[in-house]
Amino acid sequence: MSRKMFYGSNSFIGLEEAIEAVTADSDDDRAYDLAIIPPDPSVVTDEEEGSDEDMVTYTLPRDVPGNIEVLVHDEDTLLSDYDSSDEEPLASKRVRRQPNIEQRQQTPAWRKCLPSYTFGHQHTSEVQDKQNAIKEQLKDQNPVQIFEKILDEEVLQLILSNSILYANQNNIHSFQLDLPDLKKFIGILILSGYHKLPREALYWSLDEDVGVALVSRAMSRNKFREIKRYLHLVNNDEASNSRDKMFKIRSLADILMTKFNQWGVFHENISIDESMVKYYGHHPSKQFIRGKPVRFGYKNWVAASSTGYCYKFDLYCGKSLDSSDEPLGTRVVKSLLSKLDTDPKNHKVFFDNFFTSCNLLFDLRNLGYCATGTVRENRTKKCPLAAIKEMKKKERAAFDYSFDINNELLLVRWKDNSVCTIATNYDYFEPMGTVKRWCPEMRQKTDVRIPLLFENYNKGMGGVDELDQSISLYRIGIHGKKWWWVLFTYLLDMAVSNSWRLHVMSKDDPMDQLLFRRSLARYYLRQETLKRARPSSSLIEGLPQDGSSHYPRKLEKQLRCVICHARVRWECKKCLKTLCVEKSCFEKFHT
Repeated sequence: MSRKMFYGSNSFIGLEEAIEAVTADSDDDRAYDLAIIPPDPSVVTDEEEGSDEDMVTYTLPRDVPGNIEVLVHDEDTLLSDYDSSDEEPLASKRVRRQPNIEQRQQTPAWRKCLPSYTFGHQHTSEVQDKQNAIKEQLKDQNPVQIFEKILDEEVLQLILSNSILYANQNNIHSFQLDLPDLKKFIGILILSGYHKLPREALYWSLDEDVGVALVSRAMSRNKFREIKRYLHLVNNDEASNSRDKMFKIRSLADILMTKFNQWGVFHENISIDESMVKYYGHHPSKQFIRGKPVRFGYKNWVAASSTGYCYKFDLYCGKSLDSSDEPLGTRVVKSLLSKLDTDPKNHKVFFDNFFTSCNLLFDLRNLGYCATGTVRENRTKKCPLAAIKEMKKKERAAFDYSFDINNELLLVRWKDNSVCTIATNYDYFEPMGTVKRWCPEMRQKTDVRIPLLFENYNKGMGGVDELDQSISLYRIGIHGKKWWWVLFTYLLDMAVSNSWRLHVMSKDDPMDQLLFRRSLARYYLRQETLKRARPSSSLIEGLPQDGSSHYPRKLEKQLRCVICHARVRWECKKCLKTLCVEKSCFEKFHT
């Protein structure tokens, strides 16, 4: 029988004729489906043929009512969906071809069998080599030097130049800012993270219970407020050409991501999740998520390592103009992974049920990524797992699984304190591991069996939560009125957190994050300011000609200076005249 005859489908009158035609074909790479065509109404179909003995010895019936149609599958033809209750599916008897990386997703065929992948995670030494290179580079550097690998002069010049430009655009040409002052300003912000006071002005208070001498000696309160007022990160003249809602902060975000990735991706496990930045003001990108610890604020999509080192992030600005029909979670995962400059075979990706879907796992497998994530019930593509209500009635550690032989996806449902379902495109559920759980009957912790992919998920997921925790412990405590101020301080905290992660990785005896932040703050607040030509406010030069006892004394309330008429809290102890000390009015009056 020629091969041409079997291209597409052919119809036969009887079952034996159809089977003979199939067995006569010499192409082993083809798969066949036999379909029964319903007979005409005039044909009698309920008559039995043969004896009872013949019915026992034959594995297939001699004939069926109606015609038989044989469908021939080429290598590009999709497999059909078989009933998941079959113990030995026909698809398992076929010779399966190696899937092409460009292969389209097929209709799921769920089977209760051990997973078999044509693509899996490959353990290479590239990630470990990058870590060793970073350790060698940073092993002899102190916390400030490591921090300035990220917040280097390029980042500081971006802030410095745009702040001076913003002041000039507002017709304030007397504003001056240099790198030492900017570093002191950043040092005060870092210090406010672990030394919190209820008001900003209390850091410069002369009262012994709230004042911070290190801050008041480093920078005056007026200078700090002046820098904070004119601090800017972008040229406002370019705003008309941009539709980006995060235009004010985008330049700093992009350059910091470049600094975060200057060593490449040096962790094997990558977790993707959302991070909320608390904000109660007005902005079109502000989100409200009911039931979350941070209900109001900006949403930030983050790709971080399992230890909490941030590689990429994307500030969410609401619904985009992208015409893609893919869900938001799928677009976020693909976008963040596309920005990582790394080989997918060296990494494993983890995410939660907001992102996970069977389509996403299949697409990531085609891109070369091994991925695992918890999945919602309505995204399992009718996977025949035990119902959640039934799983709740079973004892702890009970689990059920099903494998899609067409798309090579494994779904496992496991009962712990609650029922959880995980989907993966590379992992297995065996060998089983053990975890400690509290047993009320025995009143002690006991060992509970846990599937392998759940154990790996717990190890790989949670990196974004680690990042959020390190930021929230010592979050910058000085607030501002600008909508992007919370994002600026959030990015600064993220830079400190990443620097601390590098310090921990490169040192045999690392310091904790509090001591790391204290080292940065104390170093920057001891910076020497460049001397500028301005009137001196020294009290020694302002002494009167007639002797002593002409010293300034602090007042309880503000009064007008007799020279410049500004509101001040100082007066001469002997003359009882209200005088401004900072503008040299005290010196002018007595000389």
